[in-house]
Amino acid sequence: MVNNAFGSLANLNTLLAQSVNNTNQTSVTPTLHTSSDLQAINDLQTNESKITDGLLSQLNNETLDEALASNQNVEDVLKQQLTSLFTILSTPSMLNYKLSDEELALRTVISSQHEGLLKNENSTQLIERLSTSVKNIQGAYANTSEILSSLGQLGHEQKTFLASSQQRVERSLNPYMESLNRAKYEDDDNYLFELSVKTKEGDVINITFNSSQGYDEKTGEAIDGFGISYEVNGNLSEAEHGALTQVMAGVGEMADEFFKVSENSFNPLIVPNQTDMSLDFLADFNSEQLAGFNVSFSTTQNDALDTAQNTLDLSYSIDEASNQQALVFKAVGGQNDIDFALDMSTIGAKDTQQMQQYLASLDQSLEDSRVNSTEDDKTSAFGKSGDEAMQQGFALFKGAFASMSLAAERYSNLESLAEQHFNDGRAMVADLVDNIITNDARYQGLGNKAPNTLGAGISKLADFDATFSYSLDNGDYQPKSTIELSQATEQAQLGELSGVTQSKNVSSHFDYQYSRPDYYDKEESYNVNTAVKNKELVGLDQSHEVDVDTKMFEFNPQTNQYELQMAMQEQTVSKSDIRLIDDIWLEENENSYNMNKKERVESDEKQDEFKKTSSHSHNKLVTLIGDLDKLAENKNVRREYLTNLSQVKFFMDKK
Repeated sequence: MVNNAFGSLANLNTLLAQSVNNTNQTSVTPTLHTSSDLQAINDLQTNESKITDGLLSQLNNETLDEALASNQNVEDVLKQQLTSLFTILSTPSMLNYKLSDEELALRTVISSQHEGLLKNENSTQLIERLSTSVKNIQGAYANTSEILSSLGQLGHEQKTFLASSQQRVERSLNPYMESLNRAKYEDDDNYLFELSVKTKEGDVINITFNSSQGYDEKTGEAIDGFGISYEVNGNLSEAEHGALTQVMAGVGEMADEFFKVSENSFNPLIVPNQTDMSLDFLADFNSEQLAGFNVSFSTTQNDALDTAQNTLDLSYSIDEASNQQALVFKAVGGQNDIDFALDMSTIGAKDTQQMQQYLASLDQSLEDSRVNSTEDDKTSAFGKSGDEAMQQGFALFKGAFASMSLAAERYSNLESLAEQHFNDGRAMVADLVDNIITNDARYQGLGNKAPNTLGAGISKLADFDATFSYSLDNGDYQPKSTIELSQATEQAQLGELSGVTQSKNVSSHFDYQYSRPDYYDKEESYNVNTAVKNKELVGLDQSHEVDVDTKMFEFNPQTNQYELQMAMQEQTVSKSDIRLIDDIWLEENENSYNMNKKERVESDEKQDEFKKTSSHSHNKLVTLIGDLDKLAENKNVRREYLTNLSQVKFFMDKK
């Protein structure tokens, strides 16, 4: 088993992206050597210092102060030593991109492995190649030090430079040398990593890494193998390479966490730990260079007792034409299944308060849906381990939501779209609405029968549609939770009136996927509608509604079926309509509450007897504040007020 095999995956992926044949380049057939030739080459590369006469002459003619002033010559010598290690002597160029020492060292490893794969070497030979490559790279650093020392130019600064470079290389190579861990696993055990990245220009980079362990019944020996494949369809510029490196770094960190699999990780109730996984790198996704990526991780273990597989699939893309970004995530491990999707606009601004409100609303929705609908003790219907897996996936979902919102904010600024599509409309209206709701003493507000978890006012965040679901499949016990959150914003113009309409919605659903009839549904919505004239708010409508529908059943062994124990429907509605014309405040507030509930009553006389409870309340308040005398005394003023009021009402109703 290759534990932590992707600890330096970002470096590996960078290397793979650099080491491919471009479609516009002529493919070169590698030169193959006999085993004696390869041994002679390795001995020559390890034990002899190779340096061109020109570089030797340049170093001899420079003063020590000049050498100390720059490490360029040190790096030139080092790169010559590393380049001499390439086993495939003809390699494609990477445009004008300059490889770092670490990338060059890793490229020598890949070139050696590639040669072994072309020669159909077995896993033992490939592992030996890895070991030889590491020794050769260490020899290259030693040779560089000896060359500089013999020229009297190995000072403190040069030693520090070489030590730092070698440390970075060794840190990148260490994961590949953990082959000793494989020996203790004799059952089939496979690991797969696939990444596909598409640039904005249409170039595609495909990278695959797989590792497998198994048992050969014929020989009675444990077998071990792995493979690397990579290709680039097109040419990568240096800017595209930098954007690709950023994606690979983020994906590499995810892979590192996914493949931290312990020996008991294939317990059907446990998924690979996703607690430390992060999608924060999406906030810095370079949409100027890249169009999106797809990544897949999987681990499989087969033995005589069980076959288990853990998979994670993730895709992310940005559509510049429609100003939309999309994320789809699916993870399956044992009995656990996590799915979430996020469709989000790339036009948005920072709104810290609203972001906190949405995250809190998601947390509340998860709490609503995770509780076992047949119990009242607030324990999770998924059990301890299942609930832990759900919480891990939910944390990743919330992180993706926050990261994509940041990406939208950054994209708006990068594309200079904020002024054109955003600030002149929603941001100004959002500030006007917030000022009335928070600062105007005349504001009566929405009713508080059901607290508004979505946040009052207009959100400046990018519009989105998000869905999260978690299910546990344990035979006849299959609980599932689904959370949905969305925001949609529209702008309208009619004559001198303009306005913004926005809806916010969150829902939570829990059921047992037909294994039993219990369910819980909760839907909450907040809608805000505005009218603005001469940059002043003249109309503000708000509505908040919460609907709950739940049924709980209990299995009766005598009838061999589930029997209804409780059913409840509950609805809370609060509305506020404000017209602020000619400094006259007109506000209508309306609140209603309805609840219908029936509960089974234990009775010896009747088999199905229920206690029914109903509750209903409704109130409406109209508030008029201002100089009303001018309306009563002046017909022209009254006519103008009523005309403006009618126009605002028509505009609000039309939207």
